[in-house]
This record gives sequence, C-alpha cells and structure tokens, in this order.
Amino acid sequence: MSRFFKSRKKPEEHITSAERYYRDKYGEDKVDLPTDRENVIMQKLIEIGADKIKKTSGYLTKYTFDLPFEHEDDITQRITLVEESDKDVHIDAELIQEFPIFFHVRVREETKRMEFDSLSGMSVVNFVNIKTNNDKLAARILDDSYVSEYFLRILKDISVISTNKGTLSAKLTSINQLEIFFKLIARMVKIAEKG
Repeated sequence: MSRFFKSRKKPEEHITSAERYYRDKYGEDKVDLPTDRENVIMQKLIEIGADKIKKTSGYLTKYTFDLPFEHEDDITQRITLVEESDKDVHIDAELIQEFPIFFHVRVREETKRMEFDSLSGMSVVNFVNIKTNNDKLAARILDDSYVSEYFLRILKDISVISTNKGTLSAKLTSINQLEIFFKLIARMVKIAEKG
C-alpha cells in the first residue's frame, strides 16, 4: 500500500475569478444603486426632455446628454453636466452654430444676497459683470425682454455663463431651473444670430 493512500489532498485553486474574489471578500454581490442626489439629477434631466443620458462615475459624477432634435431649445449638442459639490453643477456644451462674439457674464456676489419683491422693469445689466469683444451685441442680447425675464428668474441659480465660438460653459448653484436655463441660452443664441 502506498503511504499516500489516505492523504490525498484536494488540489488548491490558484486562479480565482474576479467575481468569486469579490464574493469571498465582500459577501453577497452588491449592486451600485444610485444615490438620492443622482436620482434627483436624472429626474431633472428627464423633465427637460434630455435624450441619450449617460452617467459616468469617477472623481466627479458626470452626465452626458442631448436635447432631442425637435426640442424647442435645441441649440446645443453633446451637453455635459458635472456635479462639483452637493449643489454646484458645471455645464459644458457644443453649440450647433458658432456664437458670433466672446461673451462672459458673471453674476455679482452681492446680487445673490439681495432680496427683491419684484424684478419687473429691472435690467440684467445691473446684476452682472460682462466681458465681451462686442459691447453693442452684448447689450442687445441682455436688453432683450425674454432674456431679462429668463435671466432674472434664475439669477440666484447662475454663477457664470460663458460662450466662445462653438462652446458654452456655465456654472449653476442649483439644478432646479435647468429648463429656464436652456430657454435663456436658446434665446441668447437666436438674438446673436440676428446680429
């Protein structure tokens, strides 16, 4: 009889699948469920009619989407929304048509602390700092009644709007007014096209 007769060992598994390693280390398979904040953002994007929404997780959560071709405010393509903190979001987009001027509007900090009973009859120019290479066209854009109405409705939610050639960049302190934001941008682009 062989001396190894009763000592047969089961061969050790040297190769472990990633799935088994994860299960051995963490227990049951865990599904990454979206957080409450991610659900809120996805809901807002769906409300404005966003199409082809894609979420990318990394250091910052990023959402890429488009507005449908038939959408009334569709003047952009490849829109990216990045959540920078619990409230702040940054929006980058490519404009379908080139914006004819460099246009950078920053809402004044003191404006965000002001309380107004009514904004009717007020001009956006009183609440922002503007950098541009075409003062006449910038004034025409900001003096438009629709631009003023949309801008003043979301004045406390906007930090910066910047356009240069085919790009749009904006920093918002809230995603609650995304629909009005896109209406504002669409109106600004339409006025700029008329020159």
